[in-house]
Amino acid sequence: MNGATRPVTARHDGTGHTGHTGHTGDPGGPLLVVDDLSCHIPTARGTVRAVDGVSFTLARGQVLGLVGESGCGKSTLARALVGASAARAAVSGTVTVAGAELTPMPGEARRRFVGRHVGMVFQDPMAALNPVVPVGRQIGEAVRHHLGLSRAAARDRAAELLEQVGVPDPARRLRHYPHQFSGGLRQRITIAMALSCDPDLLIADEATTALDVTVQRQILDLLTGLARDRGMGLILVSHDLGVIAGRADETAVMYAGRIVEHGTTRDVFAKPRHRYTDALLGAIPRLGVPPHTRLRTIPGAPPDLTAAMPGCPFAARCPAARERCAGEPPRLREETGGEATGGHAHACFFPAEGETR
Repeated sequence: MNGATRPVTARHDGTGHTGHTGHTGDPGGPLLVVDDLSCHIPTARGTVRAVDGVSFTLARGQVLGLVGESGCGKSTLARALVGASAARAAVSGTVTVAGAELTPMPGEARRRFVGRHVGMVFQDPMAALNPVVPVGRQIGEAVRHHLGLSRAAARDRAAELLEQVGVPDPARRLRHYPHQFSGGLRQRITIAMALSCDPDLLIADEATTALDVTVQRQILDLLTGLARDRGMGLILVSHDLGVIAGRADETAVMYAGRIVEHGTTRDVFAKPRHRYTDALLGAIPRLGVPPHTRLRTIPGAPPDLTAAMPGCPFAARCPAARERCAGEPPRLREETGGEATGGHAHACFFPAEGETR
């Protein structure tokens, strides 16, 4: 995919009829613009800088992979994008979706906009679904609230969505409860809910972690296929680089609440420049290596996000760290040395050349 505008997709209007309308915003501009977004959370131990100055853009129909170790800020970033951060969190920076800036919107206005234009798929479908409400009613609630459909039209829309995501016999299964579905089907139902209002942007936060590898592949193929067919922007959040490879157009690597490398997935995987990215790729188990070969690991532990980090946050774990790394924070820059403007960028003073791998 190249981020170009996709064909118009079917939408449901408030009368229950299906019509063809375009997405909101300027079709020639980026769908999502994130500028210097931070999310700092006060705790008894100090302020956790869970997200610290993140910036990126996403085009319509484009898939972005957001990767990193657990605790690096991926899920916090995803929630900050839609205004679902913890109540005590201090969020700064700007988030613009389909030409609308979300940051200054009052709470209710933002909820209406996000509910209509942004879909979210969470890691645990059982936590995302109400166990005592039939799935058809749960899907229908969103379209009735945001699109104004009648009860009958909402039921038809729910059956249509279940069919699109591959749930067999959708009309009958609308009456079933979440516990009557397998884990893979429950995840498909949460995807149907996220797609119910035909969003411009879909965020999948570790959506396949709890699934076996066969179902995982089916869900990932479903998500990326829907993004292409509908012209949605898609953010795949994962700690598993294998989930991102071959599916994302671009990959952003997070560490300690910051993006430390960003570029096309081909460039990031073939020629990682940040030492952390290189170490992550080096730690992936590979077929063809001799039996009993020791797996590569990343030494040390992620930094304490409540402590001041005057230099590179990866310096304490980096085999190539030097004095400069501990005292000066590296900026996200492209290979040419200029500010990041859409090419392969990294925040490393002494870029990797594949040594770790």
